[in-house]
Amino acid sequence: MDKVESVVKVRQGQKRREKYMEQAKIEQLAFLYLCSEHDKRLLLKKEKMPLADFDRLTYLIYHLGFKEYHIKVWMEFAGDFQKEWDCLEALQETGGCVGNIDSTESEVKLHEMWIQDFCKSTPKEIGEWIQDLDYK
Repeated sequence: MDKVESVVKVRQGQKRREKYMEQAKIEQLAFLYLCSEHDKRLLLKKEKMPLADFDRLTYLIYHLGFKEYHIKVWMEFAGDFQKEWDCLEALQETGGCVGNIDSTESEVKLHEMWIQDFCKSTPKEIGEWIQDLDYK
């Protein structure tokens, strides 16, 4: 019985992973449909992604509710910025920067700008719907 139970658990785990991968793929296709050609090239690794674009795109992907794709993008690209993460961590440890978890006013304005810019590449109705997400 133990062997049968372990096989069943393995198969259940495989099914969960397949479901996650399928959902992430659907979300990826939806986001790629909405985003600009430049962002598509970055996300499809046709161009090297700078950290600023990684920050912007992961924010937008999560903001639009593509949670599984958000995880996929993090897993694919976060390792490319290890040097930057190490520098930020060192700054925090030495007191070189204040770790503020709350969103600052400038961050909120930056996020609003990212959303507005993103909406320019979408059909009008979709852009309006995306901008309304913040106000509901």
